[in-house]
This record gives sequence, C-alpha cells and structure tokens, in this order.
Amino acid sequence: MRHGFTKHNKNGVVFLSVPSFDETGLCESCFSTRLGGVSKAPLDSMNLGFNRGDDRLSVMENHDLLGKAAGLPLNRLVAFSQIHENGVCVATSDDAGEAFLSEKREFDSVITATPELPVATYHADCVPVFLLDPVRRVCGVAHAGWRGTALKTPARAVSEMVSRFGCDASDILAAIGPSIGSCCFETHSDVPDAMLSSFGDGAKPFIESLENGKFRVSLPGLNTLSLLECGIHDENITLSDECTCCKSDLYWSHRKTGGIRGTMAAIIMLKEGV
Repeated sequence: MRHGFTKHNKNGVVFLSVPSFDETGLCESCFSTRLGGVSKAPLDSMNLGFNRGDDRLSVMENHDLLGKAAGLPLNRLVAFSQIHENGVCVATSDDAGEAFLSEKREFDSVITATPELPVATYHADCVPVFLLDPVRRVCGVAHAGWRGTALKTPARAVSEMVSRFGCDASDILAAIGPSIGSCCFETHSDVPDAMLSSFGDGAKPFIESLENGKFRVSLPGLNTLSLLECGIHDENITLSDECTCCKSDLYWSHRKTGGIRGTMAAIIMLKEGV
C-alpha cells in the first residue's frame, strides 16, 4: 500500500492528486481543499456545494478556478445528489454538466470510460474513493459515509466496472482520500453494529470501544478492507492518511463545524488520446 497524496498550489488554489494515477499519464485526479476560492465566511473560500447556503455565482466561480488550476473542463462536470446509498451511474457525454442542474439524479458513485468527461463526488468528512483501470481505461469516484461504508459503495462501483466494461479488479488502482479518521469519529453503537453486520469479524480491528460507552470507527480502514475483498491488490491502493476533522484549516469537516461548512470535490477524468 502507498501512503500520501500529492499537494499542489496553483495561483492560491490548493488541491491534491493521486500519485499512482498521475504516473499512468492516463487521467487527471483532483481532491479539492477549502483554499483558493471566492466564497465568504463561514464558507471561505473554496466551497463547491450548491446546497450550503452560498451564493450560486460564487460556487460557479469556485468550480471555474479549480478547473483552471487542475486542468479540468469542469463546465462538463458530472456529479449527482448523494443519499448515502450504493447506486452507481455509468456516465457518458450525455450526462455532461449535470453537476450544475438544480434537480440532479441520486447516485453515490459514478464511473465512466468517456475521455474528457470529469466525474465527481462531494465530501466534508465522508470517504472519497478514486478508481482507475489503466488496462480498460475506465475510472470513477465513490462517496462513502458510514452508511455507504457499511453498504460497500466503493466495492459496488468496482463491480460495475467489471460487469459493464470487462475490467479485472486485479488491474484496478484505488485511492482513499482525506476523510474523518478514527481519531475524531466517535459514535454510538449503531455504526459499529452496521459494520459488524456488513463485514463480520473483519470489522473488529477497525472498531475501538471507549470507556464512555461509545466507539471510534476507522472508515478509511473499512473501505480499504472492502476494496481488498473485491479483488483489488494491496499494492494498488493509496491511502491519504489525513483526517479532515484534524486538519479543518485545510479541509471542510462537517463534524468540526457542526454542519456550518463548505463542500470539497473528488474528481477524476480520463485524458483524450493517451
């Protein structure tokens, strides 16, 4: 397993990319931060969420600034309403620009084999999972909060890559981006119960019992387990290791701010002609 994403700062827009994906030369990957946009406090400054009470023109400008910095045509961005389930959209050029519709369809992951079509999921503590098959040239992203983790949403996206495009899971590269870590994710019993129901005893190493009767749960660890279970090789997985709640000066964190926060995006796009 590899650890760490690559950090970029272009004209004040700070974002991350997946080094193993960059090395293939086949795609652009991007995980935004809260830095480099135009939104005003308390959503300062790179807020990409249209549902956070921000000025729509500011959110549009933020997408434009991020797209120019990361080399992505975000006017074509495909993203959906996320409902903490495991639906997968197979995106084509017909879906270009859905991220900017006032009424979007509901999916928590999206995959595509269409070049120059950026696809995204939105985050503020929930786990972003990037996927790339460099053989079949298919990519995608998935959004997994604790419910999506229990539903194995990223693994469902992998399954769709296999069934729709003939991918082999052993070829797929995966990356787990910044999200809330077990250090900050203290929960009641409903979360560990859901994980034990989904993963069985395999979930136990990722659950810590606390003296106050609550639990700490590692969502990045459980999503790593899920990717391994569906056939992705350990050496093909990259883990960010950064907690969005601990680093709330760099990332948006729903828990840290009590819900008064902006939104980040996990974006991937296949390049044309490579």
